[in-house]
Amino acid sequence: MLNFLANHDLYLPEKLDFFGLLIPIYGLCIIIGILIAVYAAIREGKKLGIASEDIYTGVIIIAPLAIVGARLWYILFNLDEGWPLDKILGLDGNGMAGLAIQGGIIAAVIAIIFYCRWKRISLYKILDIVAPGFLIGQICGRWGNFFNHELFGPKIKHPDLFEKLLPEFITENMRISPADGGNGIDYYHPTFLYESALNLVGLIIMLVLRRKFKKLKTGDLVGIYLVWYGLVRIFTESLRSMSGQNEILKLGPIPVSIALSVIFIICGITFLIVKRIKGPQDYYGEVIEYIKENKVDTVLFDLDGTLLNTKPLIDRSFVHTFSHFRPDYQLSEEELDSFFGPTLSQTFSRYSDNEKEIEEMIAYYRKFNIANHDSMVKVFPGANALVRTLHKKGFKLGVVSSKKTDLVRHGLELFGLLDKMDIVIGADEVSNHKPAPDGILLAKEKLNGKNVIYVGDTANDIAAAKAANVKAIGVLYIKNPEVMLEAKPDDVVKNLNEILKICGE
Repeated sequence: MLNFLANHDLYLPEKLDFFGLLIPIYGLCIIIGILIAVYAAIREGKKLGIASEDIYTGVIIIAPLAIVGARLWYILFNLDEGWPLDKILGLDGNGMAGLAIQGGIIAAVIAIIFYCRWKRISLYKILDIVAPGFLIGQICGRWGNFFNHELFGPKIKHPDLFEKLLPEFITENMRISPADGGNGIDYYHPTFLYESALNLVGLIIMLVLRRKFKKLKTGDLVGIYLVWYGLVRIFTESLRSMSGQNEILKLGPIPVSIALSVIFIICGITFLIVKRIKGPQDYYGEVIEYIKENKVDTVLFDLDGTLLNTKPLIDRSFVHTFSHFRPDYQLSEEELDSFFGPTLSQTFSRYSDNEKEIEEMIAYYRKFNIANHDSMVKVFPGANALVRTLHKKGFKLGVVSSKKTDLVRHGLELFGLLDKMDIVIGADEVSNHKPAPDGILLAKEKLNGKNVIYVGDTANDIAAAKAANVKAIGVLYIKNPEVMLEAKPDDVVKNLNEILKICGE
């Protein structure tokens, strides 16, 4: 590309030699920018009620698409270079030289819109954490341009002042041979540094606004980003046009980056105006306060059908019991489904008025159930990972079940869940069982839970949660969830890891 002083003491390489593996510093700068942006997004996402998992998944999907967009945008306006497949993919020995950040931004925004629709996440909230992330990525990425010896401005007219103001490693790396091939070495303006510094100023402004400016609304930061970055890019691109190098992307005589920056500014201003007329009117600070006040601190679970798949064992236990006490009675599938949730006493009372017989039926049921428990019960997929994650993140955890406490504890211990539970409430610890709220209220009191959710699979679970005035979450991975849904849970999940999103971490 450019002819630098290869033998100069402070000449900086474009690649790092890591045990024989040559790592492009430009790519390393981009990766560092992404990592810092992701870290910042997760921290702010927690304040806005966005699960870390959604951010991680989004980065895995969107970051590669943004890089592809940046690459294609650069290729689109440099078609005369010729682009065989190996060059497009960066396999021709020059790596991915040629990425246009504006193309990456466009691709990222389009991908974010579709991602938010897919995940049912607030687009404005995501844009509010992505906008500072864009600036972080650009701040780091421009230093990659520095190591690549590109994106500089015109010659420095007063090199003495230049050398006094900036560190030597920057000034010496800005000593470049004339573009016309003439003799001598000149200092050139480090526009990479100007853009990086101005983006840092923009980032600081954003961080201050979202903490101090009471009138900032959700989504405003992306509008501010478009305006700020558009202005910065017009300035730095204008300097680059005076460098004497043919590096600026053009569409005929039109400098693409400057034209697109103007469009960014117009879009940013339009967005901020239109959003105040038609969009959500939530203030950023108020959203954070609401999330903080309503953040879940305690998660209670039902056991059977929620954490553990005990349905086959429960069905077999009832069939075994009825074959002994009611040998001529054939249980239907509907009846077996209805046994899931109530206590054994409540269930057998439907078939007998004799208290002694009911006790005998319960004992007979439990003997078979305990003998076959460990071989027939399975943990639902994701239960272990969810409980471990919630425990690690500091949530208070408990189980409130209609089974006896010793059986509940045994089932939890069998699958390594017991030591993560702060409390276990069984049917023998309360006077009134689900759908009464007694078990949930007892767990809430003992754990001093402020914002509690109860996760269950039956209508009784949902009714008990509502009676306890806690948020009721129904699981949809059970057989025939229709009856549970009739109880109108506050939220439903298709798999257990969705609980993290509800908790908001």
